Amino acid sequence: MRHFRIIWRPEVNGSAAVKQCCARIRPTDDQQECPRSLVDRLDVFLAQELNTPVLDELYPRLWLVARKSGTSIDALHEQKLKGREVVPVENPQLHLVWHRDKFYIKPLPECLLNHDFWTGHLSSHGTNKRSVALGFVRSYAHLIKHRSDFALVHVHHLIPETVTWNAWCQFIQHFRHCEDTQVAKRYHYGQLCLSRLNWAVRLFQPPCAKTIWFYDVPYCISLVLSSMQVILSISTDEMTLGAVGLVWTLLLVIPIAVLFWQVSWGFKNRKQVTSI
Repeated sequence: MRHFRIIWRPEVNGSAAVKQCCARIRPTDDQQECPRSLVDRLDVFLAQELNTPVLDELYPRLWLVARKSGTSIDALHEQKLKGREVVPVENPQLHLVWHRDKFYIKPLPECLLNHDFWTGHLSSHGTNKRSVALGFVRSYAHLIKHRSDFALVHVHHLIPETVTWNAWCQFIQHFRHCEDTQVAKRYHYGQLCLSRLNWAVRLFQPPCAKTIWFYDVPYCISLVLSSMQVILSISTDEMTLGAVGLVWTLLLVIPIAVLFWQVSWGFKNRKQVTSI
């Protein structure tokens, strides 16, 4: 990554890119005013756009719920073949996360296509903001491998419409060769399953998680609660041993079985990665 060419719309220079970034800073709960320093404002912007604190805290245990491989990302046309709908999201923690028939992708911030922005604000090797940015852009190298993928990117407005296929190929080729040592730990993993992340957050309770689930309550929990509601509506006289057994099955047996299967899956994949 010593020399790489970054594309950008000709009419937009580095200063304009910086102004666009600062203008998009979103207020946070613990921050009443935006930082006055330009550098501080850019750091806030990059953190809001790219940081994944919950996944970073889960990193030592992510192998239990995902395969540790930064290349484990299906291209966009492959997502379509699997029946998944591409859903643009602004939450960086949902980038490359899939759930049932949906695959969430965060649009590429335009400033990351600007050479001046990289040389001026992301040139320091070993910094967290640079490694996060490298990992994020590298993920697009796996998402867009063919012209069909590039067409889908424009359909979902994930990159600027003015970027051409040839320009994109020249730009992204330098990020394809980034090693895991250069990118943030989150990008040591590829696409992640939302339901598994929900259970990981529930079990390990990372400090940055605002709720006991990664994003939403798993549908199986809703199913269990609905089943319990039906059982509890039965009068005491009608309560049978079978109904009591069903309650214990829903509360203990099924969750323990799922947990055992997930741990076994994690160890199996960990051995496979280690042996490679």
